[in-house]
Amino acid sequence: MHGYIDSINIPLHLPASAFKPSTSSNTNNSNNNKGKGKATNQDAVKEGQYDVVASWNAKDLQEVEKMVKMASILGYSTLMLNISIPPTFDPSKLSFPTPLFPSIDPRTAKPGTQGLVLQVWRITVENYSDEAVKGAGQKGWYGFANSTAPLYPQQTTLLSVVPTTLSSFSHVALSLSPPSAHSPTLITLDPSLSPRLPFPLKRGMISTLARFGVCFEIILRGITRQDLEGEQAGESGKRRRNWISGAREVVRATEGKGVVFSSGARSAGEMRGAQDLINLCSLIGMPAAQAKDALTVNPQRAIMRGLSLRSTYRGVISNPVLKIYAPTMTNTDGEKSEMEVDTTTTEGGQKGTTPKKRPVEGGENTEAETTTKQIGGASGEKGRSNGKAKKRKV
Repeated sequence: MHGYIDSINIPLHLPASAFKPSTSSNTNNSNNNKGKGKATNQDAVKEGQYDVVASWNAKDLQEVEKMVKMASILGYSTLMLNISIPPTFDPSKLSFPTPLFPSIDPRTAKPGTQGLVLQVWRITVENYSDEAVKGAGQKGWYGFANSTAPLYPQQTTLLSVVPTTLSSFSHVALSLSPPSAHSPTLITLDPSLSPRLPFPLKRGMISTLARFGVCFEIILRGITRQDLEGEQAGESGKRRRNWISGAREVVRATEGKGVVFSSGARSAGEMRGAQDLINLCSLIGMPAAQAKDALTVNPQRAIMRGLSLRSTYRGVISNPVLKIYAPTMTNTDGEKSEMEVDTTTTEGGQKGTTPKKRPVEGGENTEAETTTKQIGGASGEKGRSNGKAKKRKV
């Protein structure tokens, strides 16, 4: 994984019930026939599954394919397909193919195919408010908890969150940022929505997030999209002013470190080239080198962190090395030696033991023994000189 990385939004057609906490329990009204009851529950599970791609119409599928191909034209090598869900939607109901377009993915494309783009999936929990924090892990509320961590599909590369209040942001920074299976990797912000950020960026929380590798993601869609129907004239200029002030505040608080820029596009016309985004960052006080890292190094680290958290325990991926020291044994020659057994784990999982003998007494002089003798001799001469000095004094 190398080159420029971008993230786009995938269209979702969730029902209205997905935005409300579910309070109804799955009860079987027909208790007379157990066999029919089991069949009914299985049918309910099948109906509860939400296939992301199957819910698209022909226009949605054409637009998503156009965005993926546009990413290759603009110079992006990796594209994150973002699924935004509310904290009241069960993520275990999501199902999506991996990769989305196998013909242009480097993992499944034919050799020699041009315009390849690596397609990875990510899930964003939007509108993470105080109610979502209080209801995390409870019935009808999902998000980030030990009980809800296994609900996310295995194809999910990383998790991100959109906090809306200071309390929810503090909860993410202090409670969710340590490595775990449900830890979010990105804190997504869209500065164009309001003149100020929804919460102040305190330096202590930012340092905590940076220590655990959590990045701030700044969405660019607010300044690249066209005016929607019903919006008043001049809304585009207002969004641009809001975005510049909010993004400048993020860069000032983080000193430009750990920032990720994403287009968040919903159509191909909202995507921009990497060099255009680097030039845009000059308006918010970010140097060109840091702006390039925000499109290459930082998102790559976020993806690798998300993969390590999803596939390992607390992101620990190194192999431990165990050294066993056997008790002292006596050789046939009367020499005492200590057996040192070095047990290491190779990449293939095989263990190898290498015995080493170290003479303890009666062996040949080594550098350590010579040094010890020299030190002992020096201390002995010093002791004799001190004794002579005492005798003379007496």
